[in-house]
Amino acid sequence: MNHACTRPVALRTIVGAAAVIAALLAFVPAASAARDPISGGTTDLHLKSGFLKKLTNLGVGIAGVSTGQVGGSKISLPVSEGMFDPTTAQGHFKSPGGWQFVKGAHSVPITGVEVNTVRGALYGTISGAHMMFATLSPITAGREGFGARIKAGQLTLTQKAATRISNKLALQGNQRINQRVMSNEFSITSPSTLTILGQNEATLEANAKTLGKFAEKGVVLASGIKPIAPAKNTKVTNFTFPITGGTLATDYSTGSITSTGGVEIIKVGKTLSPTMKITNIQIEMQQKDATVEIEITPNPPFPGATGRSSIVELVFPANSITSNPTTRQITIKGAEAKLQAVAAATLNQVFNQGGEKVPPASSEFVAGDPFGTFSMVLQAQ
Repeated sequence: MNHACTRPVALRTIVGAAAVIAALLAFVPAASAARDPISGGTTDLHLKSGFLKKLTNLGVGIAGVSTGQVGGSKISLPVSEGMFDPTTAQGHFKSPGGWQFVKGAHSVPITGVEVNTVRGALYGTISGAHMMFATLSPITAGREGFGARIKAGQLTLTQKAATRISNKLALQGNQRINQRVMSNEFSITSPSTLTILGQNEATLEANAKTLGKFAEKGVVLASGIKPIAPAKNTKVTNFTFPITGGTLATDYSTGSITSTGGVEIIKVGKTLSPTMKITNIQIEMQQKDATVEIEITPNPPFPGATGRSSIVELVFPANSITSNPTTRQITIKGAEAKLQAVAAATLNQVFNQGGEKVPPASSEFVAGDPFGTFSMVLQAQ
């Protein structure tokens, strides 16, 4: 192939794609670094004997509303949404159902129950009026797998809530319910997305046959393919990249895993020594691909830094992703990386240059070439 003096079409495609991605990212709000979105769990209220006796003397019963359930002295509410940091027990989570106090023809539904540990309070909608229903103290917390356990020894009705309940039940005089301890509170939260910590390393086991194509193009594998710190390699086919963080859905369907360091590929030539730096690999679970930052020199004829671009598609074999809630670790083993068409064309256009001979046809990279396999152990917070 002749030496190019203008930017190849595939290189311009990468530059354009990177510009579009950068523009889109400018409108994406920064994700919370600690609070995980909550999609499940339970909130249970165990009513105190004194409060139950008061209700019994008044002839007031309790019944579940919607998904809320009442059995004996316990009110059980499924958790459906919220944002919560299981490491600091800070955040909030909400239940769609509720319960109601019933006395004859009068009833008081309490729905949309939300526990807020930052404010130490439980909120709810009482007969259509949203307010602080109760205070929570003391609040203690622990871990429950990837989620958390939260307990408050005393759930104390606010006077405003007690007054509204009494009014709606038509309670008079000493029958009225005043500010008092109603129950305890016990919740378990289950996140839908996990915060991944900057721990451990991602390993790329490069495909030997694909590496051989670099050799056919004139890249000396032993010295021409090397890690960019803090990445490391034990041999030319094995590279490790420190994981810097990210997010991952508990069903593995979405999320991004980021890493640092990279790989430098150099073809030494008499008139031109094309060099490609591939850094900051990012695994995109929804798109099932990996994006990287690319820099191609010398400049000219190459464009220098081209921004972030997708270079490989990822295939996750059955059972290649497993999790351990006890250690809060997710293991990805043997995710198959396959070259995308634009990346393959770019590698050809860059490394077909700089040599005295045109590389053989057998050295041509094509879409679907096995780039290697990724493995990593992710540590969730």
